[in-house]
Amino acid sequence: MNTEQAISVESLSKDFLSRGNRLPVLNQIDFHAEHGEFVTIVGPSGCGKSTLMNIMAGLETQSSGDVLLQGEVSDNRLGRVGYMHQKDLLLPWRSVIDNAVLGLEVLGSGGARAKEKAQHLMDLFGLAGFENEYPHALSGGMRQRAAFLRTVLTDQDVFLLDEPFGSLDALSRSKMQEWLLSLWESMNKTIVLVTHDVDEAIFLSDRVYVMSPRPGCMRLVESVDLPRPRRFEMITSSDFVALKKRLLDSIREEAISK
Repeated sequence: MNTEQAISVESLSKDFLSRGNRLPVLNQIDFHAEHGEFVTIVGPSGCGKSTLMNIMAGLETQSSGDVLLQGEVSDNRLGRVGYMHQKDLLLPWRSVIDNAVLGLEVLGSGGARAKEKAQHLMDLFGLAGFENEYPHALSGGMRQRAAFLRTVLTDQDVFLLDEPFGSLDALSRSKMQEWLLSLWESMNKTIVLVTHDVDEAIFLSDRVYVMSPRPGCMRLVESVDLPRPRRFEMITSSDFVALKKRLLDSIREEAISK
């Protein structure tokens, strides 16, 4: 048992049935994120990244292999990790603060105390003054921060983020990346991110995994040795560019071989 690993998967595979035929989606995945790490998974569309996240979150079950939380095999993971999808999934009829406490309500911890906890974090998430606004009045970045606040309020040790900034424009995305890094550094939590953006993966992460096309497997893992705190000027550094080339070469090589 490795107690340093906040979440890990071992020899994990997933098959779906399509018109009576077995469709392999994930093949013998090995992956881990240690306590306090920021780890990113990149790969081509359709390689099974979101399926892997759904399995780690407990929304789907694997065909074989194990998922471990805190070093122990966990077959009942639903509600034990925070999970944020690409779409913010804010309910349009609920205010920002009511959306923020939704996860706590699902866990049976709603009410005035939950709103007090949310209110305490509004300034940190850049939402102070917008507590009683509805989602339609928020910018894309604010909606994503509200969705992440909802995730953070569940107070799990591990957060899974599936393309959280994919729908944002380039400027908003870069600002959200810097904000997320600052928040992560203050929270001491483990974050697992899925993205198509290799620059984003390198800028944010301690380690980056590259998945192959379906059936997805972990083709490559690279440590990111850039110093923290990270600054956007780093994306033109020789170390950044060299790592980006290795990651892109791995993605392209596998895609061409298929």
